[in-house]
Amino acid sequence: MPVLVGLLIVGAAYLIGVRRVRRAGGTWSVGRTLVFFGGGLGSVVVLTMSFLGTYDRVLFWPYAVQNVLLLALTPVLLAFGGPVELIGRNFPSVRAARLVKVLTFPAVSTLLGAVLLPLVYFTPYYLAVLQNDVLHELLRLQLVVAGCLFFWPMLGGESLPAWCTPPVRVAIGFLDGLLDALPGILIMTSSGTLAASYYLSVRHGWGPAPHEDQRFGGGIMLTLAEMVGLPFLGGQLVAWIRADRAEAVAVDRRLDQVVAERAAAGEREPELMRPWWETDPGQLADRFRPQRDDD
Repeated sequence: MPVLVGLLIVGAAYLIGVRRVRRAGGTWSVGRTLVFFGGGLGSVVVLTMSFLGTYDRVLFWPYAVQNVLLLALTPVLLAFGGPVELIGRNFPSVRAARLVKVLTFPAVSTLLGAVLLPLVYFTPYYLAVLQNDVLHELLRLQLVVAGCLFFWPMLGGESLPAWCTPPVRVAIGFLDGLLDALPGILIMTSSGTLAASYYLSVRHGWGPAPHEDQRFGGGIMLTLAEMVGLPFLGGQLVAWIRADRAEAVAVDRRLDQVVAERAAAGEREPELMRPWWETDPGQLADRFRPQRDDD
């Protein structure tokens, strides 16, 4: 029920924002809206209200799947719905807020996302989450928020510092992929069993042994983290290529403008802007001149 109420609130806020944009004379893609609801909010429904939600506190592996995808997949699908742009159009001052800048700073957002799952699984917080309904719902919210703080700025780029160029974002994405793999590896290879007594008490003799369940869940965590991370890294590489092309086009236009201005003023084309074989023909001749023995 808390998840459903939260989804209704978020969905209503999104629709109100879209309506305000259109009333102000702006446009908003229907496709974005469909992705936000069908992909972003829809993924939350599947992860929390399907069998994954039914058995997330009975078996280890459904909860592992739920936690990883709430952290890494749901925020990406929500981002494709353009929530950052929508917020910026309705509340321009939000992007400039000091707290938003701090939380979305690449080092801060990467650290928040990287340490959240280890802190959950390797501290007493995990057992507390399994036993307490409020903490159980709170963790879901924490995972989605931490993922949004990392992925939304990285995919949009509007609120990032000037130094966080596409190459830097690629490096951050690669580092994030390595960090995301650690919890799955540690859980899969651990000789101990997390919350073993709890799982035995709620299963009443059915299901896999807790340690086998944990090893399987750790493997799924590792696989899903890399599966979600690779498309994100690929997207950053594409953005890098596009940025380089746009920069090259801009430089060519500036050079063409300089040449046109100099030509209009009757000036000779600068030597450095002409091909080397025109400015120094002797260099070409020397390059292909046969070498003599006495040279």
